[in-house]
Amino acid sequence: MRLSLTFLIVFGFIKFSLASGEWITQGGRSAGMGLSSATVCDFWSVNNNQAGMAFYDKTGAGIYFENRFLIKEMGTQTGAFTLKTKYGMLGATVVYSGDAKYSNTKAGLAYALKFGNHFSAGIQLDYIGTKLGEEYGKRNNITFDAGIMVKITDQLTFGAHTFNPMHVKLSDYNNERIPTTLNAGFGFTFSDKLLLTAEAYKNSDFPMELRTGAEYKLGNVAFARIGLSTNPARYTFGFGIVMKNLTFDLSSSVHSQLGYSPQVSIQYAF
Repeated sequence: MRLSLTFLIVFGFIKFSLASGEWITQGGRSAGMGLSSATVCDFWSVNNNQAGMAFYDKTGAGIYFENRFLIKEMGTQTGAFTLKTKYGMLGATVVYSGDAKYSNTKAGLAYALKFGNHFSAGIQLDYIGTKLGEEYGKRNNITFDAGIMVKITDQLTFGAHTFNPMHVKLSDYNNERIPTTLNAGFGFTFSDKLLLTAEAYKNSDFPMELRTGAEYKLGNVAFARIGLSTNPARYTFGFGIVMKNLTFDLSSSVHSQLGYSPQVSIQYAF
């Protein structure tokens, strides 16, 4: 009975994660902080909230891997690049999830601009390629991401991000559509050592989630992170190391029934 239930849950996650086109938080830092990302300004803002690229303000390249529930067919691999220019930040991402039979590919081109010292906005044009085995074939769609970030004070930041606000149709069968997602929340920096985040995340096909996280700086180069998200309940933890221009982040989320989903990211700022 338990094995059958686990199989159904896993199959549901595969159908949701691969066939629907919904995209998970990228980067080991946010993954270790309860998957909260709306107010986190780092390299992976190029995927999580493009507005954050304007405050990150660095040319860089990075890779990210996740092995969801330790099932290779649900693995995610990401490559990304950011470019600082005179007229704002440019970014590019390629995300692949799944295997040869069931997979999603997302390729995006992003742009972010800072208005003064307290406000930024970003947008990303997305190509979504969905492969659903031999029976269903392949679907290609175009959509976009958009986000804003507001530095209310030196300590308090507000961020909001949406993916696929047009609710693009995936298939004529049963009027199946790529989900629309929206997340918004706050980040509070207590000091140069402690960051707290809290946000709400809504997928158009599922109940709202609450995501919270904390990051604590250990010494000069190391960071420890914990977090919690709901619907489904997941605990997260991780750590990071910054060595001059090279950053390494390792994290994992823990689902009460399906177990661990380890993540790792490496990025270099030029």
